[in-house]
Amino acid sequence: MLKTMEEVKTDSAGIEVNGKFYGEGLPGVTEIMELIKKIERTHQNKLNNLERAPLIRNEEEDNLITTYFKRWGHKRDAKPVVSANVVIWSWIGSFLGIALLCYIHYEICLKYTENLIFIVGSFGAQAVLLFAAPKAPLAQPWNAVMGNAVSAFAGICAWHLVGDGGIMWLAGALAVSFAIVFMHWTNSLHPPGGATALIAVMEMKRVHELSFLYILFPAVFASMAHVAVALVVNNLSADKLRSYPMTWKPFYWM
Repeated sequence: MLKTMEEVKTDSAGIEVNGKFYGEGLPGVTEIMELIKKIERTHQNKLNNLERAPLIRNEEEDNLITTYFKRWGHKRDAKPVVSANVVIWSWIGSFLGIALLCYIHYEICLKYTENLIFIVGSFGAQAVLLFAAPKAPLAQPWNAVMGNAVSAFAGICAWHLVGDGGIMWLAGALAVSFAIVFMHWTNSLHPPGGATALIAVMEMKRVHELSFLYILFPAVFASMAHVAVALVVNNLSADKLRSYPMTWKPFYWM
């Protein structure tokens, strides 16, 4: 057994261990010589890395800003343009969905009720998700309905807390930020919900008159009608990728 590495010497003819020489021709000697050389190279590489370590750390510290801005860079190419089939069905679905909401809003709510509404700007964004990206996690029924509901609640609360007092910039910020918090808590992230919350604090008399009824009209009921159109239209397509929904249950998508 070798006691220390200093007791081993190698040259081109063989290996010397504790003063005893073994020629290269003996069985196993060549393999041992190669193993020793590999160990020596590994040891030297470790020493070199230790010597360079402070320099590497300093370079990393100096490049923190550079590293940060690299995150702004290009990550991947966009997908090719979608097929005509996808475009046509997206158009049909969005047309029918918004047509239904607008009809109920203008022909029923505005004509026969004092303050009910059935559509606000956020439903345009919702249509993009439901009909152009029906497989998207944030386009699923739970997200569409619950996400809009909790966002409407956040917006109305922000209006009553500070918006009604005239601090509109703070009301808007609170509405959107708390809408995101509530959507996270309920696993119902839905981008149009941010708009639903912000609309609640804007200068819209009819929305303010609704107060917490805004959660139902239009947030919940209009979202349910929109989802119903998405269920019918998206599943009429022969394209299996348009089947809707992906799930009825809340789920953690991140």
